[in-house]
Amino acid sequence: MRDVIYQGLLKGLRTAWSILVIMIPISFGMTLLKSSGWLEYLTWILDPVMSIFGLPAEASLALIVGALINIYAGIAVMGTMHLDLWSINMIAVMMLICHNLVVESAVQSKTGVSGIFMTVFRIIAAVSMGLCLRFLLPEGLRLEHWNLGGVQTTIQAQHWQGMLLIWAGDTSVLILKVILIILSVTIFIDVMRFFKVLEPVSFALRPFTFVNGLPQKATFMWMAGLVFGLAYGSGLLIAEARAGHMDRDSLVRLNMSLGINHAIIEDTLLFVAIGASFFWILVPRMLAAALAVWGFILIRLIMGTFYKFPWSGGHIR
Repeated sequence: MRDVIYQGLLKGLRTAWSILVIMIPISFGMTLLKSSGWLEYLTWILDPVMSIFGLPAEASLALIVGALINIYAGIAVMGTMHLDLWSINMIAVMMLICHNLVVESAVQSKTGVSGIFMTVFRIIAAVSMGLCLRFLLPEGLRLEHWNLGGVQTTIQAQHWQGMLLIWAGDTSVLILKVILIILSVTIFIDVMRFFKVLEPVSFALRPFTFVNGLPQKATFMWMAGLVFGLAYGSGLLIAEARAGHMDRDSLVRLNMSLGINHAIIEDTLLFVAIGASFFWILVPRMLAAALAVWGFILIRLIMGTFYKFPWSGGHIR
């Protein structure tokens, strides 16, 4: 038992390190980009197409900031806008699918799945969901507004020293969070495997994974991603893939599912706090994740098992 915990500890630390060496430099680069004010100049890419989703042109800045940095930054930008509840729900769903792409896609690539194609997949998923919700969201939500004054901020250049101090503090918390979550989950899974209870529990939860088009062996990795998020949940994916417990097909499907729907507690509640509907920002993502995976399975069956999909990426590192 002691050896199981020790090996789980070593495996968790190696996995945490492989994630942190990606997250920290990318996080620093995105912080510099945000503080420089250059993100504002990127809005011209999406400004003209916001009307397709029924959103004001200024919403493009929130979506770009969320996609490149994270949900917190995206919500902060939303705080500078006068939005109705319809727009808040629309932006929330699209941002919950497509956020922190640089970091999360880089982490996903460590599992052997192409980070570039996962980025493209999540962008397409966000756009598709936005187009669907354009016709599904109740028009009555346009008549209601929510005061976002509590999160107001600006995306303007700030003093570099202050920016670095804030980044250092946030990164320290991030490092601790990554290590604790990955170590806890990795050791927990290894202990369950040692006592031979992993398979019975996975079998009991099989109906949930089946509905989402996932294999039974992906149960705990899927749940970890749903609870802790893609970046943290990927730590367990990487560890399991390296140990040979997950084949390439299972990893592809799992990454697709979690790419659309992850961190369903923390991230969802962040938007609920600013007026978004719990139903409209959670249920459509759950359905989209399941449909995307089953769609992938169907396409694979039609095109042939031996076709090498670009989603499969390179080696597990």
